[in-house]
Order: sequence, then structure tokens, then C-alpha cells
Amino acid sequence: MKCPECKSSHVNKNDHKKGKQNYLCVECGRQFIECYQPHKGYSQEVKQECLKMYVNGRGFRAIERIGVA
Repeated sequence: MKCPECKSSHVNKNDHKKGKQNYLCVECGRQFIECYQPHKGYSQEVKQECLKMYVNGRGFRAIERIGVA
């Protein structure tokens, strides 16, 4: 395993958080996990639809209740 910051292979295990093993790079001191999940966001179409409703007077809670997506 290599540090994502400095690419050093000199890493130590550093506790568990949220069920995942944390690692600590001895060289640069960065703490990291082995693999990161991709960001779960909304598509551009959904964002545009929500923005359009907001500009036309809908509130954030109203848009949430509609269940866009």
C-alpha cells in the first residue's frame, strides 16, 4: 500500500473508524484509508430542475417534498 500524498510505502495501521482501517504515512504524516467511495451526488439534470423551481418561487423544503429525481 502506498500513501496517496507522497507515494511512500512506509505506512502503519492507525485504528478503525466507521468500520474501515485507517493508515498513517510515516514519511509525511497523512492519515488515509485504503479505498475511497466515489462521491454520490445529483446529476446535472436534477440540479438544473431544482434550480429552475427555486428561481420560480419554490422553497427548498417544497422541492424536497416533490421528490425530484
